[in-house]
Amino acid sequence: MPNVAQLRRPRAVRSEPLFLFDVRRPVEAANADMIAKVITHADIAVRQAGGRMKLRVSPEMVERLQVQGRLAAGDHRLADLTVVWDEAQGEVVSVRDDARLRDANARFAEWDSLWDEASYEFADERQSVAA
Repeated sequence: MPNVAQLRRPRAVRSEPLFLFDVRRPVEAANADMIAKVITHADIAVRQAGGRMKLRVSPEMVERLQVQGRLAAGDHRLADLTVVWDEAQGEVVSVRDDARLRDANARFAEWDSLWDEASYEFADERQSVAA
């Protein structure tokens, strides 16, 4: 009787792990000009401990500034950036870029709609609520 260890086949080695939902997408990295625009035009400011402030530009503000001609047409990406500004030192502490999350959210919106509460109701219940 052969040894069980000898009967096992070696596993195939993969160079890169496989992901069920691939949210890794090529995105232009945030540059100094984009960060300066977020600091200048931020309409959302949240105070944090240590004299720091979290700055964001809302998508509505980006559209408004584009209509006014103060931002270029490609500056819609500013709404993805969050800049943490240290007021005492006058410097940027960190920059977070949520572009990949926004793209993934848009791509999986159809999946999310499958689990809405309205989709679990029976057809006669939906008709009685609509009437």
